[in-house]
Amino acid sequence: MDPIIINHPGLNLAGYSIATQMENGDNLRQIPEFWGEYAATLRQPLLAALGRADAAEYGLIHDFDPDSGRFGYMIGMECAQPLPLPPGCARRSTPPAKYAVFTTQPAGSDAEFGQAIQAAWRYIMQDWLPASKQWEQAPLGSFERYDGRCAPELPQRQMDIYIPVQPRHR
Repeated sequence: MDPIIINHPGLNLAGYSIATQMENGDNLRQIPEFWGEYAATLRQPLLAALGRADAAEYGLIHDFDPDSGRFGYMIGMECAQPLPLPPGCARRSTPPAKYAVFTTQPAGSDAEFGQAIQAAWRYIMQDWLPASKQWEQAPLGSFERYDGRCAPELPQRQMDIYIPVQPRHR
């Protein structure tokens, strides 16, 4: 799974966040649960506020503390205009940056899709970043992009993971 390296213009998102941590794999349980809650009760009010029938969705990792492994995870959609948002909804922006973009392996079921996402993250963090001679992770938020390629009715779903990178310091 080799990434492509792109210059991304940045994002302006509106969405909902949770606090989580890597300790005991809490994030591996809490983030999928949060997506379930979002799909059941939060997605439609956000779409209505944005005046859209559907949109690509993002999972943004923010405020990561490398010492504690704690971070925030926002599920949101692009929102460039200052529109009124539903209760509990917040805005976050990412600056323009260089990103390594990884696409997950195709997956057929919900369980396989979740496993493909977690496998991609493990590969990025445990294999690709440590082995890269050219790139290291930049101190910005990473994000996931969920678009039409991951609709539940599709037989082979995929999504992209964006890791901010900078030239490796030698």
